[in-house]
Amino acid sequence: MSTSIRLCRPRWSIALVLVLTAAGASAQEATSSALTFNEAMRRAAERSPSLLAESYNERAAEALIEQAGFRPNPTLDITAENFLGTGQAQGVRKLEATVQANQALERGNKREKRVALAGRERDIATREFTVHRAELLTATAVAYAEALAAQQRVALSESPLKLAEETLADVDARVAAGAASSAESARARAAVASARADHAREQAALSAFRANLAATWGGNAAEVATLPGEIHVPDQLAAEESFLAGIGRHPQFELQQAIIASRRASLELEQSLSVQDVTVGGGLRFLREGTDAAFVAGVSVPLPIRHKNQGNIRAARETLAGAEAATRAVENKLRSAFTAAWQDLKAAHSAARNLRREALPATEEAYAVVRHAYQEGQLPLIDVLDAQRALVAIRREILAAESAYAVALARVEGLTTPTFSSTAALFSPQ
Repeated sequence: MSTSIRLCRPRWSIALVLVLTAAGASAQEATSSALTFNEAMRRAAERSPSLLAESYNERAAEALIEQAGFRPNPTLDITAENFLGTGQAQGVRKLEATVQANQALERGNKREKRVALAGRERDIATREFTVHRAELLTATAVAYAEALAAQQRVALSESPLKLAEETLADVDARVAAGAASSAESARARAAVASARADHAREQAALSAFRANLAATWGGNAAEVATLPGEIHVPDQLAAEESFLAGIGRHPQFELQQAIIASRRASLELEQSLSVQDVTVGGGLRFLREGTDAAFVAGVSVPLPIRHKNQGNIRAARETLAGAEAATRAVENKLRSAFTAAWQDLKAAHSAARNLRREALPATEEAYAVVRHAYQEGQLPLIDVLDAQRALVAIRREILAAESAYAVALARVEGLTTPTFSSTAALFSPQ
């Protein structure tokens, strides 16, 4: 038996090593693989801690529906009379005891109204979850756009570093040939150092944006690998009406309708509470003398002299009116948010297209001319450095406009298109 065990242990050890290796490889692959826009949205929708926490609200509402359906419990009254008195009533010689069960009978369909109200509250919890999910997906889309733009800025920061290094090589060649002073070499080295520092800052910013994106599903920056593709601003901007038509399907409207239905159910419940319940009871009275017993019965009806729940009814009616009036406020809020996002979208689209079509080619041409003139000894180094800064600035400005366009598009679709189809197409590799 011991030999068998010794022979099996290595096999189990090898199997265990293989399993752990495969698991580690899978984890490494999951970490190192590119994170697409659709995958980021899926993770946020399925793993967000805030959504998971809010899902319990609907379960709690289901429990309240069950509770609302219960009828009042009966009561058991035990009454003792004629004891511990004086004379013949001393002690328990004259004791009489009554045992009676009482049951409240609800009138006015109170039970049905309670169940209806609890059901409407459950609908509110469901709609609030949907609204929160839509807001989370919008935040995820915005975070993805910002992270992708940060990734592009890191790549962009490599270009001025390369330009600065190329310029330093030209300067060193001219200094070696006696055509330039050592001061120009020092100035060129300073430009290289500045470009390297800028590249490091962009890398740090990228890590922060990756962490912000991962936070939407409760993860960390290590889970966000390379984001595929780049931000591609289309030549033509889609018609505003094509987006605006979808704003009426925003889950905020469904939430408001659920709130109105709940307030109406609350009013109906308060109205039913103005109907007085009846309590009936019956039992046995045991007489001390002999073994006699007798039935007792009773009915209790409250007298609605002072109030008929009119204050609560009026409050419920005013609350319902306020919920109905809030529908217009919800629409105005959504349309205002859409208008602001749309104006940002238009401005970013115009800036990105104009800068890329007109400003960038002219700046690149100017840099090429200035650098060639410097190599020929016709211009000083300061002109080359200025041309480099201008080229880097225009590229950053273009990327900033494209990033602003992506963020604005995510906000627009968050209000009108829950599938984020245009945003996903914007990030698709070309």
